[in-house]
Amino acid sequence: MKTPLERRHAAIEATMAKYRDRPFAWGKVDCARVGAFHLKQLGHKISISRGGSYTSALGAQRAIKKFGVTTLPELIESLGLTEIPYSRMLLGDLAQIEGDSPIGTIGIYTSNGNLFGFHQDHPGLVTLQPHNILRAWSVL
Repeated sequence: MKTPLERRHAAIEATMAKYRDRPFAWGKVDCARVGAFHLKQLGHKISISRGGSYTSALGAQRAIKKFGVTTLPELIESLGLTEIPYSRMLLGDLAQIEGDSPIGTIGIYTSNGNLFGFHQDHPGLVTLQPHNILRAWSVL
């Protein structure tokens, strides 16, 4: 049986193996899809297909509304994840950071204040050093 840290590490490895070299694409490779896949690796029951398919920011907004919320952070809350101070984040936890998307921007905590996420100057997932983590949730 794996320790919690080993589970977190394995989830990040699986998530990065699937998404590391794939370019951002609404509805296929975006914050919601990457976050949902990551949470599934940790045993969370996630069904974002209920929101339907989408190919744009507007479509993502419509999909999220089908869950009765308007932002990704609200969607994370609806999953029952525990909100934690960002100073208490551990490997694999989720964080909301500042971004341009009206639905919010999330990333996966790696260590030392870094997150895996998307940036407009890079086509795929990158290691980010956000200036401002707005909220954080424990995945275990």
